[in-house]
Amino acid sequence: MKSFLGRNFKGIIFLAILLISGCSERVFDNPFDPFVSKGDFFIVNYINLPSPDIGDITWDGSTLLCISRGGTIYSINRVNGSVVRTIQSPIPSPSGLVYDGTGLWVSSPSHPEILKINIVSGEVIKRTGVQRLEITSLSWDGENLLGYDRVTKRIYKINRETGEVISSIKIPGFSLGGIVVFNGNIWISDPNSALIYKMNLEGKLLSTYSSPGQNPMGLTYDGEYLWNSDGSGKVFQLRF
Repeated sequence: MKSFLGRNFKGIIFLAILLISGCSERVFDNPFDPFVSKGDFFIVNYINLPSPDIGDITWDGSTLLCISRGGTIYSINRVNGSVVRTIQSPIPSPSGLVYDGTGLWVSSPSHPEILKINIVSGEVIKRTGVQRLEITSLSWDGENLLGYDRVTKRIYKINRETGEVISSIKIPGFSLGGIVVFNGNIWISDPNSALIYKMNLEGKLLSTYSSPGQNPMGLTYDGEYLWNSDGSGKVFQLRF
């Protein structure tokens, strides 16, 4: 009898370990949706950023552009990180930056407008009010601006001409460092959990990725690779 109970007790423990390990793997994939897949990526390269306080990054077709909270916008070579040129932000403490094909949009959570500036001179081209939103990060979907509001923790689709809010979606994580739209999906970084999320345009979470650094911030796409700046002062070139 003792032998029988011992064998069964060991079997129960073994089965419990298998079940717990299987469940923990699913839950760890994504605490917000255990059925969302966990993706992998390959780090192609990384380069050092010219400043440790970089917010958003964006791609202008030939160089990476990144914005420091000190107010400098850097254009850098994506191969070696060398600075091609710099311009100054027209607003203090900027963090949001995106190129729409004709100019750079800049935002600061403490400024009531998003400004469009000339990519070479920094001259202000347009000012768009953002209805009391505190926009910390920007992206562009080909027609409208996307801006993350740190108060409501939502991403707003904004008419670039009028500032009218068209729609909004809630982020899946605890915080947002950067946004980029490509291939019909929205990608965002979460510096609090060191994750990168992929969502559809309606905000449905599709998959999650562990970020290459511990403090993922800006995101941009150059037509082939995803780029992710990090609080460590690096920007990673990623292939998913």
